[in-house]
Amino acid sequence: MSEPTCSKTQDFIALIPARAGSERVRHKNTRPFAGFKGGLLELKLSQLVRVPEIAEIIISTNDPVVLEFTTRFGAQHDSRITALERPDALGRSDTPMSDFIRYAATLRETGVMMMTHVTHPFITASVFSDLIAAWRKAEADGHDSLVTVTRLHKFIWDEHGPYNYDNTIEKWPRSQDIKPLFEINHAAYLMPFVRMRAVGDRIGTNPYLHDMPERLVMDIDWEEQFHLLEDIALARQSRGLSLL
Repeated sequence: MSEPTCSKTQDFIALIPARAGSERVRHKNTRPFAGFKGGLLELKLSQLVRVPEIAEIIISTNDPVVLEFTTRFGAQHDSRITALERPDALGRSDTPMSDFIRYAATLRETGVMMMTHVTHPFITASVFSDLIAAWRKAEADGHDSLVTVTRLHKFIWDEHGPYNYDNTIEKWPRSQDIKPLFEINHAAYLMPFVRMRAVGDRIGTNPYLHDMPERLVMDIDWEEQFHLLEDIALARQSRGLSLL
């Protein structure tokens, strides 16, 4: 029997991949960050536990340090948190993301997966609630998934010249008049588990592109970005702005 293409359930299950052995930013998940001794992992858990719409928070990892911290944090703060040990074969740096996504689709039979990452420190609890509300509307409108994107009104070139505007019509059009491109920023993916299994991906065949401002979706891929975003986080806190 084929699985349904969508799910009307409102059980939202946050899923955070946090594999061991980051090569570009060593110990990025748990090294101290902006006053959080447990680092980006502690910050992300602290944000998610403040989202009442979430039924469960799963940390998928093959890192013993992450497993131990998550288990302790859950016991102290919120029973919705589950530390789930990931098979090592799915936690290597050369493991294709598609392999992990197919595995992630099997973690729960029903519910809506909301995949996010610790490396986006400015996706706060209220932003997650907004994402859930956006998914509910997108699902009602017939979309089978939601992916966060950043709208680009920029001058994009390839080796042949302008890619997203015609400079034979106007050499330098106003940037706001350029047809936008959309960058997947990986801040969040929302999709029913049954639909993930049906398409074998975290984006379906009729996704809703949820545009988010760059100030929210800045992420950490490199050591320099870790320090830059920590400086921004500390500056925000000094102005009385919460990271939660």
